[in-house]
Amino acid sequence: MDGILLSEKKLEAAVGTSKKWDARDAGREVANNTLKQLEKNPNFFLLFSTIHYKNHGGFQEFLNGVWDVLPDKTPLIGGTIAGFCNNNGMYTRGSTALAVSYPNMTVATGIGLKSKHQPKKAAKECSIMIDINLKKTTYKNKILINFLSAPIIPKIPTIGRSNIVKSKTLGDVLTHKLIKSFSRLGYGVGEEVDVIESLSEYMPNYHILGGSTVDNGKMMSNYQFINNKICTDSIVGLGCALDVPIYIEGLIGLRETDKTFTITDTAFDNKIITKIDDEPATPYLSKLLGLSEETLKELGPFYYKYVDYLPITFEENRERVIGIGGIFGNNIVLSHKMGGKQARLLTVTGNEIIDNVKHIFSKDKTKNLPFIFGFLSAIYPFTLGNKMYSIKNIIDDKLGKIPYLLVYPMVENIRIIGKKPSVRVYSINILSLKIGG
Repeated sequence: MDGILLSEKKLEAAVGTSKKWDARDAGREVANNTLKQLEKNPNFFLLFSTIHYKNHGGFQEFLNGVWDVLPDKTPLIGGTIAGFCNNNGMYTRGSTALAVSYPNMTVATGIGLKSKHQPKKAAKECSIMIDINLKKTTYKNKILINFLSAPIIPKIPTIGRSNIVKSKTLGDVLTHKLIKSFSRLGYGVGEEVDVIESLSEYMPNYHILGGSTVDNGKMMSNYQFINNKICTDSIVGLGCALDVPIYIEGLIGLRETDKTFTITDTAFDNKIITKIDDEPATPYLSKLLGLSEETLKELGPFYYKYVDYLPITFEENRERVIGIGGIFGNNIVLSHKMGGKQARLLTVTGNEIIDNVKHIFSKDKTKNLPFIFGFLSAIYPFTLGNKMYSIKNIIDDKLGKIPYLLVYPMVENIRIIGKKPSVRVYSINILSLKIGG
């Protein structure tokens, strides 16, 4: 894929890919394949890989390979994702990058540690680092791209690492006592809501777009990249200030069902449902999903193998969409914090997903954009299977030669200035710049 050069504003954007197995070789190749398309050094470099390099040299070696090629002090962030789609193909193994060069841009990176245990503090630390370095910029259009750690399954006494606990007694102990200790070790439920809502407060003049780093869906480990460091349990951010407007758009694209319920009791700061309509949560939800309680406890988040995937939204906050993260006995562990008490199940068909892709990438919307970077829900492949390739065909047809990169996170987040921040699953969110019009 050739980079794109817009001579009027001298903006260049390029996307690269590597399928090499060795971590350092892959790092060098993905950097080389990206940078060779640019005439000038990039203002920033977004870097992603699947989890495979953990066992093929390690992520520090992967990053070292990138820095064998990347110019010193280039702002870099990224992390591990479940897969990606770009001009070169659609992959569930490998690495990819997006580089952008533009003269009228100021860039800064930031990091906040212990995002699971102290999410608001982590968000503040990240925002301060970026604001300090962008304080003197005269450019008014700002975007924060972020990546944070998705849920990681903890080691549970007597059963090992699992997000499925069949015992009602142990499930209650975990729900009301032990789960709070997991976050101190960097495990457990993601804290995307607190992080993104805090970032929105600290950075009110920034559009925000991001996702949660993940492995191959097993939720055993994930990593964040910032400059020359590999991190876990963190929020990393890239702040950009520019002299041109920012294009940002998001779409949930789910359809409401008539399956509703009232959450009457919760635990762990509204991230675990313990009672639905004053009944134990797991048996109630299993009936609503049309599954036996035993099957739901066996499958947990993977119940879509038996029935359609039905995420949950809330009458009080339709933008909040969550999934099941685990089963602790009678208690339902959520992918992230719920958005109200009045819940409704949502659904979508494969054809509806494809229609959503056609809508967000329509030629009327994207014809003058110099590049597209975005997040495509990691749950889409579960629903579409081999039809995922239809998505790439649609995007290629709509975008033509525009460089694009879509990565698959576990949870997506977006905040458009003037609107409330949204944390959700099963969405598509994209970003670009409005150059020359």
